[in-house]
Amino acid sequence: MKDELKHIKPLSAVKSGTGIRFLSPAVSPGCHCPMRMAALTAKDIRGLSSLLVGMPECATHVRLFNPKPEGKHGELHWLYVLDQHEVVFGCRDGLIDALKKMGKAGAKAILLIVTCIPELIGEDIEGIIREVQPDISAPVAYVMLGQFKNFSYPPGYWKTLKAMCSLMNAKQTEPLRINVLGRRPTEDHIVMPPLLQELERRGLSIRYLAPGAFLTDFQSAPDAALNLVVSPYTQPLAVRMKEEFGVPYVALHTLFSVEAIDRAYEEIAERFGFTWAGEFSKEREKARSLENEAVKRLNGLRYIVSLGVGMPLALAGYLAGFGMEPLLLHMEEFYPENKDHAKALLALGQNPLICRMVNLNAEYPIIAEMAPDLCFGRLPPENKTIPNVENVYQLYGKIGYGLTIALLEQTLKVLRRDGISEKGVNAYGTASV
Repeated sequence: MKDELKHIKPLSAVKSGTGIRFLSPAVSPGCHCPMRMAALTAKDIRGLSSLLVGMPECATHVRLFNPKPEGKHGELHWLYVLDQHEVVFGCRDGLIDALKKMGKAGAKAILLIVTCIPELIGEDIEGIIREVQPDISAPVAYVMLGQFKNFSYPPGYWKTLKAMCSLMNAKQTEPLRINVLGRRPTEDHIVMPPLLQELERRGLSIRYLAPGAFLTDFQSAPDAALNLVVSPYTQPLAVRMKEEFGVPYVALHTLFSVEAIDRAYEEIAERFGFTWAGEFSKEREKARSLENEAVKRLNGLRYIVSLGVGMPLALAGYLAGFGMEPLLLHMEEFYPENKDHAKALLALGQNPLICRMVNLNAEYPIIAEMAPDLCFGRLPPENKTIPNVENVYQLYGKIGYGLTIALLEQTLKVLRRDGISEKGVNAYGTASV
């Protein structure tokens, strides 16, 4: 096992996404290209046009999942394929011409998606936009997504959403307006969190910003009195909106402990001049009861985090409060805010190995040899030895006490089912070696 893990870095040595190594050589680089996620995100923002700049294989790949160059709401999703001359000497003149044509064709706003080659040769995208912008009415934003700098797909999502800030217009603050960053306007399959229901009941106007929203929703977003962040993909957008427009934000997607949730809810209420009147008391008491049980059941257990967990460092920080020890964490992306979570976890004396998992069938023998007492996230079907909290993806869309309840209910259910008690001792002997 030592040889199989010798290339993996501990948390203390990981400062960015480039420091996260793949756990095994059995990877599939194509599915990790951020270009795909950027193109899908742009396609799903109604009214936003896009121009993807890349090689023929980039164009072919994009057209597999976005085959039409026109969208349902007048969007244009065009491709700019570099020729041999442009690969060496740049594509400035061609891009300027393409953007002008998109403006004449009726694009309302354009996102320029730049792939590997233009970034490798140092194409001056900002200069191109400055030159062309006076000649077209459509505002132009851009996102740089060379895969040699972005080793996974999440940057295609969060960097695209962050770039939407360039298309926003300064607005006078509406005192009762809240933006929810990371939830679609229509997500009927996911129950509306009680917090959002209560805010609407108190007369606050909520705007949902995520793929599925209209371009005009993003452009008007700076009029909000507060941003609520419910997804790691939208935290960088919230940070940029605060810097450029002064819109404060409260991040809810990384909060698990009852105390942290209490503080966040109180901050939200104070901003709008009211106090909660026991609206969440039953939910809060249930979360507190589960935490009390977790203190008794989780102490001393060693665990890994596999695929399907959005913010593993935030989760590890929470689990540390129960006396759990992380051995290995799968991190698909090292988000900017992860630096704070890493610092907090290291301060607790925990320094787990950090990796990317892609092919669980190939990686499972390595994981099994580590002999964790518990795994959060997916494992291959043939797993018969590691107790597995596998439905972590079902936490998507939950915030506040509901998130805590769902996490701990799943975890404690697995412990009861497999007869695991603290310090890794279960009904069959010692689970950890």
